[in-house]
Amino acid sequence: MKQSALIIFVKAPILGRVKTRLSPHLSQREILRLYKSFLRTITERCSRLDRVDRFLGCTPTKDDDFLSRLAGQYGYGCFDQRGKTLGERLINAFRDHFDTGYKKVVIIGSDSPTIPLEYIKDAFTILNKKEFVLGPCNDGGYYLVGARRLYERVFRRIPWDTSEVLNKTLDRLNSGDIDYYLLPFWYDVDRIEDMMFYKRHLKYLKKAGNDKC
Repeated sequence: MKQSALIIFVKAPILGRVKTRLSPHLSQREILRLYKSFLRTITERCSRLDRVDRFLGCTPTKDDDFLSRLAGQYGYGCFDQRGKTLGERLINAFRDHFDTGYKKVVIIGSDSPTIPLEYIKDAFTILNKKEFVLGPCNDGGYYLVGARRLYERVFRRIPWDTSEVLNKTLDRLNSGDIDYYLLPFWYDVDRIEDMMFYKRHLKYLKKAGNDKC
């Protein structure tokens, strides 16, 4: 019986099409190498999860050699994201996986390569009792969203790519009387300031001996 599905939303690593807010601080080739390292890190880390089916939700297409190799190496299924906005893509991903029989679906992005694996494990455990779970980002968005069924209204008319994403989503959850849980805050790597913090964070994690967590 299908129980738990983890979906990582990823972009095909195409030169000039990923992590564009890091330009002009880094060259396009440096950005591409960085994003590929994010993809390797997050897919390898999540491959350690037990009793979870894993998928890459790809844009613009799953037909990318790099993504195909990652999926094969770490045991992921692949599908194309569908929808014009992030909200539509989230709705479709949740709907499709609930329709195929999954009881719990968690979606994360590829912009938080250092996300602790325990946070993802906790999300699935929390969904045993709660209807909805969010992993908030310190930039006003979220790095994780999970649910036990489709809550389409939660993702409609959200001002995506703004600092109001988390607040607006919480407003929808509260107005809909949905029983939800907030995980600890974490961070995305989108801007050069995030990148500088990320590099320091990796150094400290390695020094502390928990860079593989």
